[in-house]
Formats: sequence, structure tokens, C-alpha cells
Amino acid sequence: MGGLSLAARHLGMRIAVGVDVDKHAARTFTRNFPEAEFIEGSVRSLKVLERCRELLERSQSQSTPSIVISGPPCQGFSVAGSRDPSDPRNQILVAVARAIVELNPLCALIENVSMILAPAHASRLNRFQSTLTDAGYSVRALLLDAADFGVAQRRKRAFFLVTRQELDEYEIQDYLERVKEPPLTVQSALSGLPSPEVRPDHYDDERVPSGFQNHLAMRHSKRVIDKIAALEPGRGPMSYRKLDPSRPSKTLFSGHRAPPAHFQEPRSITVREAARLQGFPDSFRIYGSFGNQMQQVTNAVPPPLAKAVLSVLLELVGVTTSAHA
Repeated sequence: MGGLSLAARHLGMRIAVGVDVDKHAARTFTRNFPEAEFIEGSVRSLKVLERCRELLERSQSQSTPSIVISGPPCQGFSVAGSRDPSDPRNQILVAVARAIVELNPLCALIENVSMILAPAHASRLNRFQSTLTDAGYSVRALLLDAADFGVAQRRKRAFFLVTRQELDEYEIQDYLERVKEPPLTVQSALSGLPSPEVRPDHYDDERVPSGFQNHLAMRHSKRVIDKIAALEPGRGPMSYRKLDPSRPSKTLFSGHRAPPAHFQEPRSITVREAARLQGFPDSFRIYGSFGNQMQQVTNAVPPPLAKAVLSVLLELVGVTTSAHA
């Protein structure tokens, strides 16, 4: 929905074009990045890539190079997903590499779940890397935790720095140490938010309840409310695990699992609360069905983490903050 793009914007980059097949993510991206053109389609489409090339070349110059940033679907690699090496969504990682070769940017930043580095996915990862190295790019893999970069969530993610020149691993780590920040606690991240209204039967994603966008509570049965109320902070099953206010949260998942429970109120957290735990500002609004909004947020890249990695990449390749992504 735009976590990587938001990080790029915060670094002074102009977002030229976004691509995704999800119509809800398309609406969220378009509303938050009105300056960019959005293409609802697959990165594997030659027509889509041709349009991306046109938009990038229109504003590209020696002083404003193009950069590709991408977070391809990770459910086929994730421990919370299928973990199936043959999952068709895994093919998009290699398609992103091919898109980078076609668009020929100065550099690129690719994000995915940490499990992509597991031996089970070695063949796919080798194809991804060889596609890029055969075209003259160098690829450096990093494994980072969002909590080390000012995010109120333990979330390990793999990043791939794609550059024309080979980067020194020790220099990368040195730069990353400089941009690290202390982890935030759940309580500090959620402070200032009022108790949310319960989602109405007829939900309207244009409505702003309680003065905060996307801040509506799920409608729980009394049994679920009592179940959550009985839990100690930091305890509970994967569904309705209660947050510990004194620590960063555990990784937020999407899919069939319910979001974690609030540490003080007997309910699941709201989309806005999940967005805060991901490091999104309250000004970033999420659109779509009530259930899909949570999926968009939990699938996103935490912007503070993305900003840290992207800033290091730009520094290492000598790019000022006037690039296009």
C-alpha cells in the first residue's frame, strides 16, 4: 500500500509510478500518492513495464536518476503463509528482478520476509540474483529487525541492495549502525489514541470516526471479550494474543489470524493502531473493506525501517534526494 514509497518520499524522492494487482492497495496508494501514476496490473506484464519506463524516462536525467523499490508478495515464503517453494506468488520475486533489468535504474531496493533466505528457497533466490548479476548488477542481502530502527514491533525482514558497483559489506553495516534507533514500546506507539467506536454494520471507508482515520474496533461477541479480558499482557494464543505495553509487539500477521488484542481494552487492535505499530503516521489513510485494511497494513513494509535502509543505499551510491522511484 506504499510503505516503501512513503519512506522514499520522506527522503525527498519523487514517486513517479506504482504497480500492484490488488484493487484495495491501488486505492490506498493513489489517495496517499496523488503525484504518482498507479498501474493496476502485474510487474510481469510487458505493457506495464513499458509504461513504467515512459514515466521514469520522462523525468530522468543525470542529476535525477531512477530507482526501483519493491516489496513483492511474501506469503509463499513466510512462516505465516504457505511456506511452499512452488507457491506461484514466489515467481514474482524473479519477475521483479527482470523488471529491474528492463527498467535499468541506477539501483534498486527489494524487501521480503526473512524466510526467503532459508535453504528451501535457495533455487528461487539464485534465479533472482543471477538475473540481476547477469545484467551487470551487484546484489547484497541484509537481514534486519524493524525494532532496531524505531519501530514498535519485532519484525525481521530481508532486504536486497541492487547496485551497479559492488558494495562493501562492512561499510553497509557501519552505515546501518549510524541510523539505528531505540525500539519503541507498544504503549508509546499507541499513546494519544481514544477508545475506538465499534465498526457499524454498514461500513464506509470515507468516514473518520473519533477524529482518527481507520480507528474502528471489531465487533466481538461476549465470549471473545471475556477471553481477551482474562489474558495477561504478552500472553495468549496467536489469535487475540494480548500486547505487552512495555515492549515492542511481536510481528503482525495478516490472513486468517486475528490481530493482537489491546493491552488495556478487551478487543483486537484497530487498523490505525496496527498502522502505528508498523510506523505509519496518522496522516496515512488506508482504504478498502474493513477486513482488507488490516491485511494491507500487516503486509506493508514499516516506513522507518525502509527509510533507514533506503538512506544507506542512497548514501553508498552517491545519490542526492532528488531521485525518482
